[in-house]
Amino acid sequence: MSGAKRFYASIDGEQVEGWVGKDKGGFRASADFRGKPVAVRGDSESEAIRKWHDKANHMANE
Repeated sequence: MSGAKRFYASIDGEQVEGWVGKDKGGFRASADFRGKPVAVRGDSESEAIRKWHDKANHMANE
């Protein structure tokens, strides 16, 4: 990932630190959540972060 930037999210009361950056084909957001790597792709930085947040929320509710 080039030019990766840090992002923060609060999922189910847990603070998570992740990274988002440009990747071939778009943007990629990644961070560990509850000991598992979570990585998603999006067309924009904000979409990748939103998709990451949605996926981690889904994991928290399983």
